[in-house]
Amino acid sequence: MSKSRDAKTKLTPKKRLFAHEYLIDRNATRAAIAAGYSEKTAYSQGPRLLKDVVIARFIEEADKKIEEKAIIDAAWVRKQ
Repeated sequence: MSKSRDAKTKLTPKKRLFAHEYLIDRNATRAAIAAGYSEKTAYSQGPRLLKDVVIARFIEEADKKIEEKAIIDAAWVRKQ
């Protein structure tokens, strides 16, 4: 099984939602609230979730894909 698929399958739906929300604006507190964690504890839950190895790997892999797409898009623009 690939690392990407392995990281995705080990995330609970709530943690996966947290990771997707975090990728939007890099705000861990907001992402925790959006994922359904309590507003009272989101300030501490967000940073704790970012330390989770599986979440960190998921975010790292997503960042790589975003970077690759940006490079491809920039190359396309230069050709136009």
